[in-house]
Amino acid sequence: MLDCQKLLEEQYGFRAFCPSDRPLVKQYSEKSVFFDLSFTNFWAWDHMFHYRFRVIGDTMAVTYITLDQVPAAILLPGPSREIREAVMLIRDIFGRAGHPAMFEYVPREWLPLYEALGLPLGITSERDWSDYIYEVSEFTRLDGGENRSRRRELKQVASLGEVEFRPLGRESFPDMLRVFDQWCSWHVCEHCFFGCERKAFDRLRKIWDDDAYYGWLIYLNGDPAAFALGETLNNCACYSFQKNAKNFPGLTYSISYHCAMLPGHPPRLNWCEDMGLEGLRNNKLRYRPSAIVNKYTVKVHP
Repeated sequence: MLDCQKLLEEQYGFRAFCPSDRPLVKQYSEKSVFFDLSFTNFWAWDHMFHYRFRVIGDTMAVTYITLDQVPAAILLPGPSREIREAVMLIRDIFGRAGHPAMFEYVPREWLPLYEALGLPLGITSERDWSDYIYEVSEFTRLDGGENRSRRRELKQVASLGEVEFRPLGRESFPDMLRVFDQWCSWHVCEHCFFGCERKAFDRLRKIWDDDAYYGWLIYLNGDPAAFALGETLNNCACYSFQKNAKNFPGLTYSISYHCAMLPGHPPRLNWCEDMGLEGLRNNKLRYRPSAIVNKYTVKVHP
């Protein structure tokens, strides 16, 4: 796979992301709620997926190596919505390396751009990678019998002792990493689906922007216990990094509730995917998402 990456870099001008690329990526990804298409994702997880990019026409093409160790691409259409040049180039490059052209994390509304090319396509979607979207007005509702469990969870956290919520900022990093370390102490590294999430999160130090990121860090009796980090994507708050070190009942909803109540919070929030983990799926469904948004994979057949 590194041979394919070498080909992309040396012969086709693809390169790694640098901090100054954030505005460019935002320009292309601002119409999607998927964290997978954000600069934060490309930067944080580069050590696992080896993202490389180039603008082709007015389409941003991002290539990477999947967990299955095959090359794939993400296309972020520009104003013209014309992706043919990018698709054909990726098809040629991947073909030279012996792989079909595979485009992942395609929102439903972008599928017609591929279908209009007149190429032989295979289009699939996996439920495990669909994002959970919630309307904030509903997510924060506490009245009525159907929301009894939400009220109970907030009370459970309040009863744990001295509870303090602090807004996230660059100075929060040491304590957020302490939350990670506690969480890691009762998990097995080999079971982390995408590799080391702590390492991915720590990379955000270099690109931290107090104007881009927001959220809360919870302290219980003076010790950092949980945090949730959000950023706005297409008028939706995407919570990409959330960690609960104590595993206390109610802690996850409590911090998400307080995040959603922040002044100026977008009207929707995205809790991302469940990765097919039964417990995580059941928990996300329990809070009644307004939509479960599919991500599509488009393969261009030879």
